[in-house]
Amino acid sequence: GGGGGGRPGWGLGGGGGALCALLSPVWGGGVGWLRAGLKRGGGRGPLRPYLDFWKLLRIHPGQPHSASVVFVLAPPVVFTCFVLLGSALPMVAVPPGPGMDLLLVVGLLGLAKFAATLAAFDAGAPFGPLSSGRQWFVHVLAEPALLVAIYVLAMSRSTTNLPLLATGGGAGPLVEEPMLSLMIGALACVLLAEIGRLPFDNPGTHLELTMIEEGTKLEYSGRALALMNWADAMKLMFGLSLVAFLVLPPAPVDRSVPVSLLLVGLGAYLAKIGGLLILLVGWEMTRGRLKLRGIVAPLMLATGLLLFAVVTLVVELVEPGT
Repeated sequence: GGGGGGRPGWGLGGGGGALCALLSPVWGGGVGWLRAGLKRGGGRGPLRPYLDFWKLLRIHPGQPHSASVVFVLAPPVVFTCFVLLGSALPMVAVPPGPGMDLLLVVGLLGLAKFAATLAAFDAGAPFGPLSSGRQWFVHVLAEPALLVAIYVLAMSRSTTNLPLLATGGGAGPLVEEPMLSLMIGALACVLLAEIGRLPFDNPGTHLELTMIEEGTKLEYSGRALALMNWADAMKLMFGLSLVAFLVLPPAPVDRSVPVSLLLVGLGAYLAKIGGLLILLVGWEMTRGRLKLRGIVAPLMLATGLLLFAVVTLVVELVEPGT
C-alpha cells in the first residue's frame, strides 16, 4: 500500500481508542444492570458508571506514606495501555494497510498488569501483593494460549496484523473454517481469564481475601481510582470487541470513507457487542467462581485445543505437497 493509505488507518485507529474510552462505561455498567434485571433486583442503570467516574475525577487521590512515584504513575499507564488496545481493533470499519500487531496486543496486556502489580507492592498494603500474585498466576497460564492462538492465525492467514486478518487475502470470515472456529472458542475462554470474569474471577466480590483483579486497586481513591476502574471497563470492552472482530469483522474501506458507511458500521458494532454482552451475562448467571487450583484445568484445555488446531493446520499444509 502507498503512503496515502495510512491516513484512514490512523484516523479510524484514533477513533477506535476514543470510542472504546467513551462507550466502555456503558458496557461495564450494562453487565451489572442486566444481571440485576434477570434476578429481578432492579439494580443501577447502565449509565451510572459515568456519574461514578465524574464524582471520582473531582476528588484528589490519596497516597500511602510508603508509596513512591510508581504508585502515582500506574493508573495513567494502565489507562493508556487500554486506550491503545481500543485503537488497535478496527471496530467500525477496516482501514487499508497494516495496523497494530496481535503480539503488541499481548505486550500491552502484560504491561498494564505489570504496572498495576508494581503499584500494589509499592503501596505496602497486605492485600495488594496477594491479589497481584494470583493475577500473575492466571496470566502465566493464559498467555501461552494467547500466543498459540496468534500462531494459529499466522498459519491460516499468513499475518498477525489485525486489519489484515479481516481481509485475509480474500478469504472469508474466520468462523467459516472449523479449526479457526475452535480457535475463537478457546480464545474466548482465555479472554475471560485475562479480563477477570467468571468462572476465573468475580469482579463483584467485596471480600479482600478472594479478590484477584480488584485487589490491586484497594489503596487507590479519587482520580486514580477512576482511571483504574475506567481501564477495567475498557478491558471488558476490548475482550468483547476482539471476539466480535474475529467472528464477524467489519467491512474494509478505502481512502475515502463515506459517513453513511461509518454509521452503518457503528450500528453493526454496537449490535455485535450488545449480543456478546447478553451472552456473557447469561454465562455468568449459570457459573460460579472456580477455586484457584481449578483455574488450571480450563486454561490448559484451551491451550490443548489451540495446539490441536496448530497440528491440524500443519497437516493440511503438508498434505498438498506430498
